[in-house]
Amino acid sequence: MPVPARVVLVTGCRSGFGLLAAVELARRGHVVYAGLRDLDTAGPLLQAAGGLPVHPVQLDVTSPDDRRRAIERILAEQGRLDALVNNAGIALGGFQEQLELDEVRRVLEVNVVSVWALTTLALPHLRASRGAVCNVSSVAGRIALPGLGLYAASKHALEGMTEALRHELRPFGVRVTLVEPGPYATDIMERNRAVCRRMHEPDSPYQPWVRRGEELEARVHERLGDPAQVATRIADLVEAPAPRLRHPLGFSATLRLLFRWLLPFSAWEAVVARVTRPGAAAGPQRR
Repeated sequence: MPVPARVVLVTGCRSGFGLLAAVELARRGHVVYAGLRDLDTAGPLLQAAGGLPVHPVQLDVTSPDDRRRAIERILAEQGRLDALVNNAGIALGGFQEQLELDEVRRVLEVNVVSVWALTTLALPHLRASRGAVCNVSSVAGRIALPGLGLYAASKHALEGMTEALRHELRPFGVRVTLVEPGPYATDIMERNRAVCRRMHEPDSPYQPWVRRGEELEARVHERLGDPAQVATRIADLVEAPAPRLRHPLGFSATLRLLFRWLLPFSAWEAVVARVTRPGAAAGPQRR
């Protein structure tokens, strides 16, 4: 049975999951408003859309005015909103002692506070349409690793907030889901990869672990997943009548969650310590 066309707002559409999800949803016949922090960066999105119904909209998710205007524009032009995909997010590498307060606040503002704020604005309209909220989390929202504590904290917070939201909106028929990707070939892992300002201080006691982390990251980059897989799942969840809450994606995410489920924390802790130990063997190359 064909799925009715829906009006969908997707955040963080300059590249990666957001761009691909916006195009995939439009390809399926939905009307998509694609949030961009800077409309001057809309070129790749429009090129990928190739005339499909994708409408770039000014949306810095941390701006109250942008959030309000984006919702108002959609309602003025379409009369309704059927789904919200909270994809915009940032990552920041760094051991927690190295982080500075403004860095912590920035990550939490983008990954947690802005998601709450935009979703809150959208909820009256999603209740009216019995719509959907899809929040893009990460396997880091279930498993925290050294050097990524702040990112993991933001995604753990997003997971808890989303789980509660699912209970809160169930009586109104609004479907709430989480996508939990492992490492994929997106800007958050490549061009937009960021580390804290103090990450490479030469006198830091964490420097041996920083170097080991960079070795491991280089190996991860050799086998990043195809982000189109995540975009397809997001589109499926927007359309699904009764989806489950959590959707881990990628071999790495599935494997880590399986190990974490099977092993007591003490055993998992030992595995992490061994893998991240400075001077640990790199192991055989795999693709």
